[in-house]
Amino acid sequence: MFECYTLARVSPSMDKKVFRKIKEYTEVKEVILTYGEYDLIILVESNSLEELDDFIFDKLRTTEGIESTTTLIEAKPASVIKER
Repeated sequence: MFECYTLARVSPSMDKKVFRKIKEYTEVKEVILTYGEYDLIILVESNSLEELDDFIFDKLRTTEGIESTTTLIEAKPASVIKER
């Protein structure tokens, strides 16, 4: 299972519409509306990098109102990082 956070820039005045649409996608576990450089933070889960790629390129980036995205793929789950 892969998790990533995708930061999205949205066209002006489309943020709430895009927010509602993205929440419908099964791959999306959480969406947060934000102020600042990015308009949305999207938590995405997929079974493989190929599925993640399909979601980002074929579904998310083609969503009306999405201008650009930056995806941050999880390096290691918190459960496997040991404290020193």
